[in-house]
Amino acid sequence: MIQWLPYLDATLGLAIKSPATGQIKPVTTHSDLLYNANVLPQALCIDLQHGTLVSPFSGHFTNSLHGGRRLTFKHKSGLTLQIDLMVSQNISPSMSIKQLVGSGQAVQQGQTVLRLDLQLLQNSDECKAVLSILPHPAIAAVYSSEYFVEASNDNAFVIQLKNTKI
Repeated sequence: MIQWLPYLDATLGLAIKSPATGQIKPVTTHSDLLYNANVLPQALCIDLQHGTLVSPFSGHFTNSLHGGRRLTFKHKSGLTLQIDLMVSQNISPSMSIKQLVGSGQAVQQGQTVLRLDLQLLQNSDECKAVLSILPHPAIAAVYSSEYFVEASNDNAFVIQLKNTKI
């Protein structure tokens, strides 16, 4: 489970930069039952305020699901961050999502991987990204905070490690 703090302190562990700009909220605030049922213990929701998504760290990038709505970033250590883009079913992904990096490519921290057409998305009932840290044996705890983040500048997560190195 994510431990929610009033202030996200990067000295608690390994800081993971936000890949998106917007307001971080607990995933339980999401309208989709898959997310608000709290079955994803290391996930949070971002109400998107900007259409650019960037790589949170250097690693391997893949995308899948309905026109590239699921983005996966895998660090060389095995740490994996997954982003599910939630946009209205009435909007075609090809109209609203422009992939800038091909699936299977290496990416650098802060590299722009896709752009969303926010004008189309703002007309939908929700424009959210769900960020999930997939299970990893070196993770002892995951922290976040409800606050506004800017892509590539602010931290979305801080991961506290067990005695093993990630």
